[in-house]
Amino acid sequence: MTCVFDYSKIISGVYAKGLSYGDVARTLGISERAYSLKMSNRAEFTQQEIDVLAIDILEIPPERIPEYFFTPLV
Repeated sequence: MTCVFDYSKIISGVYAKGLSYGDVARTLGISERAYSLKMSNRAEFTQQEIDVLAIDILEIPPERIPEYFFTPLV
């Protein structure tokens, strides 16, 4: 069984920065559709995408990355 992750902190962080799905997707170098699939747990983030989203876009400290990307949805 595939683990489904809770991306609510990512959604909140993106919203707080006033960014759209399109803005984030462009920064990640992927389509809006690809970003949407990742945020709905139908595709996985690459390590590079996690780094860009966490550090460059959301500006979260590296030690907090797991709580944004790897918290199981319950």
